[in-house]
Amino acid sequence: MRRRAKSAKIKVMHLGAIAVCVDLPDAAAVAVALSGVDAPFLHCPMPSGPANNQTWNEAFFGAAYQEKLPLLVYVTGEPSGARFPSFTILDGITEGMNAVLGSGIPSIVLQSAFYLENLHPELFAPLLRSESKLGYPPVPHDLKMQRTSYLDEAKLAVEAFARPELAGQAFEIGSSDTLAGAKLASHLSGWLNRDVIFDPASREAFCQRVGEALNNPCVVFVLSDLYGSIAALERNVMSVGTATLETTFGVTLTSLADHIKSWS
Repeated sequence: MRRRAKSAKIKVMHLGAIAVCVDLPDAAAVAVALSGVDAPFLHCPMPSGPANNQTWNEAFFGAAYQEKLPLLVYVTGEPSGARFPSFTILDGITEGMNAVLGSGIPSIVLQSAFYLENLHPELFAPLLRSESKLGYPPVPHDLKMQRTSYLDEAKLAVEAFARPELAGQAFEIGSSDTLAGAKLASHLSGWLNRDVIFDPASREAFCQRVGEALNNPCVVFVLSDLYGSIAALERNVMSVGTATLETTFGVTLTSLADHIKSWS
């Protein structure tokens, strides 16, 4: 029932699209979905354990080899790379990224940061609308974080499809500005038309609440490990220059302030 509902939603939102719902670990089903595709965009869901990325990648690339996939645009979905501290989940994401680049399938990797649109679901920011408190992400007040908008990610992915010469490379992507929590809260104040303060939840409380809401104890470990690694960063490590990224892909990225202003 859930698959049929998702397929129906895709058909309504994207006229002319052919919706195919498959389980990521099912290589045979993935091969059917990839049949005749020139270049897929692969963005795996948030892992519920350290082995997920490896399982998904093994199935996907088994299908990709079978279909002789000419190009892949792959998104990590979370921060990745050797410059981050070694933690279980980030190590797994980075290993998955490196496996993609070494797979033999021509691949362009987009290394996303934390998604700006995570501020919308009350699951992540339950007090934002009711009490004007921004408790997400659960990181120190002075940590400046790079954030990625789905809109900018989509813009870069579309341009990547037209640039097969970039295959074999990975690019850290994010907004054109990097903000600490208080500055982000000030932009949200304009959106909600009232003062918003950054009052981060403790990592333990945040992760436990999300895990219980999703009825998935593994998520508690995944999120705790992820945000523990981010909290251990030096304060400006999350900042990524975007000028070269814009030049390489021929795009103009949108500031966080302008993204938030566009929210209705």
